[in-house]
Amino acid sequence: MNQRNIAFKILYEILVKKGYSNIVLNKYLNNDGIEDVEKSFIKEIVFGTIERKYTLDRIIDYCSTKDIKKIDNKVLIILEMGLFQLMYMDKVPDYAAINESVNLTKEHVGKYASKFVNAVLRSYLRNSMKIKFLQPNENLIEYLSFKYSFPEWIVKRLLNNYDRDATESILESLNGKPEISIRLNTLKIDGKNFEKKLNDRGLKYKKGMYNNDAYYIDLKNITNDEIYKDGLIQVQDEGAMIISKVLSPKPGDMVIDVCSAPGGKTTHLSQLMNNKGKIVAFDVYEHKIDLIKRNCRRLGVDNVDAFVFDSTKVNSEYIDKADKVLADVPCSGIGIIRKKPDIKLKNYTKKDFDELNNIQYRILSSSSKYVKKGGYILYSTCTIGKEENINIVDKFLNENKEFKIADIRPFLPQNLVHFVDDKGCIQLLPNLNNTDGFFICKLQRNI
Repeated sequence: MNQRNIAFKILYEILVKKGYSNIVLNKYLNNDGIEDVEKSFIKEIVFGTIERKYTLDRIIDYCSTKDIKKIDNKVLIILEMGLFQLMYMDKVPDYAAINESVNLTKEHVGKYASKFVNAVLRSYLRNSMKIKFLQPNENLIEYLSFKYSFPEWIVKRLLNNYDRDATESILESLNGKPEISIRLNTLKIDGKNFEKKLNDRGLKYKKGMYNNDAYYIDLKNITNDEIYKDGLIQVQDEGAMIISKVLSPKPGDMVIDVCSAPGGKTTHLSQLMNNKGKIVAFDVYEHKIDLIKRNCRRLGVDNVDAFVFDSTKVNSEYIDKADKVLADVPCSGIGIIRKKPDIKLKNYTKKDFDELNNIQYRILSSSSKYVKKGGYILYSTCTIGKEENINIVDKFLNENKEFKIADIRPFLPQNLVHFVDDKGCIQLLPNLNNTDGFFICKLQRNI
């Protein structure tokens, strides 16, 4: 099947049918008939079109004789794909990008629409140097939205937390292509024998920046590789690994992970506990609990009890029972856009954020009830901005005087200690730390 045809079908399911990008991609690309180089080309078009959609749509609107809101969904996706190739894929000749877009339109929409697609894309080639948009001194939010292709709600949020230079640096980094890190599963193999295994296969690798168990390996399809299937590794960002290290559970501890799916941090906690003690893992969806259990089986983790529970509520069975609690709460996800660019497709309103902040606070408040005297709860998100992070913590501390912020510096690698802020929390950023954008704050219940 034509690679662009597959990319179109994937984008249609994501953009129109609102499918999750990772699920849709797996549906189409878990096919032995598609070569790795073809998969890479498809992914580049899919992720690139989503990543640059805001900018692409502005240019399409400029080059089209028809209002963009009146363009058929299929035609718009083909235009976005074609324009992305013209603007950002230097190895694709202009004629190929246009001709393939025209052929796609003929197949999926019709001959008349293909003429429209041809006209819009050729209009861009003729007029690309003439296209002028707002300058930063006219409307900074619109300017940054167009330049970096982000919806305005993300730009506004960053500008509310950082100055213009820092905001631009973060936006640019969020459009970057991150290296994929893996966590070595030391329950099954140690670093020396793992590296020997990699060397025997002639695989190139490098160690992590912040974690001894983190590796970057030159593998095209990690989850189909034997070292993954055998449970020797878990795909996990180094920033996410730091969360479990900061919570620092010990063998024999009672630990509760209140928003645990898909189980990356849950299984890391078990690894740090040498698979001893007990971890109770909650999630609100049954299919996600099944995912946690599958990950545990693959990694050889057997001290996790995972079941469905809504963590905005209190589970009375576990009040005052936990040595450590992890509350990695739902959030807007700005910090992981490098890996999930479809977050840009969301359109958060003030009401949406108010509801999200309410959920975050309720989870932190409810989960704190499980902490023993002298125990700890770690609040974390994969987003950037005080609104979902320190503001939630401050509100909690104002209403729960028996808790205080604990010192996390002893649990951080030395090259991150200076990023801890005046309150004792840390905000990891892709532009500064080359990790996903995680916020981490550890709280202790008074004895």
